[in-house]
Amino acid sequence: MTVPDVPPAVSLATPDVPVPPPVRGIRAVDGNRAALTLLITQNVVSALLLAVHVPLGMTLLGAFVVTVLVGLLFFRPTLTALVRDTRWRTPPSPGLALAAFVLAFLTSRAFTLAFVTLFPQGAGAIPQFLSHGADLWALLLAAGLLVPFAEEVAFRGLMLRGQERAAGFMVAALATTFAFGIAHGVPASVVGILPLAYALARLTQHTGSLWNAVIVHALNNTLAVALGSFLAGRDLGGTAQASMVLNNPGLAVPVALGALLFGVAVLVVLHLWLTPKPDPQVRSAPGPWLSGAYVVILLFGLASAAFTFPTVQEALTHLRGALR
Repeated sequence: MTVPDVPPAVSLATPDVPVPPPVRGIRAVDGNRAALTLLITQNVVSALLLAVHVPLGMTLLGAFVVTVLVGLLFFRPTLTALVRDTRWRTPPSPGLALAAFVLAFLTSRAFTLAFVTLFPQGAGAIPQFLSHGADLWALLLAAGLLVPFAEEVAFRGLMLRGQERAAGFMVAALATTFAFGIAHGVPASVVGILPLAYALARLTQHTGSLWNAVIVHALNNTLAVALGSFLAGRDLGGTAQASMVLNNPGLAVPVALGALLFGVAVLVVLHLWLTPKPDPQVRSAPGPWLSGAYVVILLFGLASAAFTFPTVQEALTHLRGALR
């Protein structure tokens, strides 16, 4: 007796559907939190040390050490992801970084010149990093190298990378630029830092290396500290006449516009030159680039600027007089 052929049973199980791998790497929210933590730590520790009359160089060294410890304690997985990222592993291009520094320095100082020409009262609010004796070497080490390194890790390393994965190159560059600039609080500082920060973001995206931004940031800070310390207390000759020229209502607006146009032109050159390098990690992570930590950074900067608000009001009065 033959057994009739029986069709195979139809399986009711659902076919295997590939499950997407878990999102790895730096998230935008983690980068925003890291940048906010750095700002709070630096400012709180610096304020406490300065309150007990610790010299400025040693104060910044102490703030750097505490910042590193806090980062390793609370952001170890995020920092580990950065160390594994190509931005960390790609070596710098010193020649390219030097060229970018020259252009970034020029546009930053042009924007600052335009601001202090129109608002001369605001120039006095720009922080001066001055010291003397042995502490000057500590200041050069901290402000010229260590602080730029920490800030680049937080802003161009973690925040920029996380926001790129969530929103793409341009949004990340603009968002980190605005956050880094406004976090410095003082309007005159913010105006000069914004074009520098944008150049740092584009340089990082163009080269695929965080270390080029570290080089440019360190050169900028070292030059500012060295020049400030060298020129402090020296008779530069002709400064009174230069001040009278800049305070002349008939010259203030033309000088400011000339400096602003020059700065914008250099910034456009930087933007066109430093095109982002293709990167498969861009827009690879879900989630918004904007988070509560990012908003707090902006509020932190605005609160800092409030201390110079009367100066801004006086500057506006001066500007109205110059335009009459």
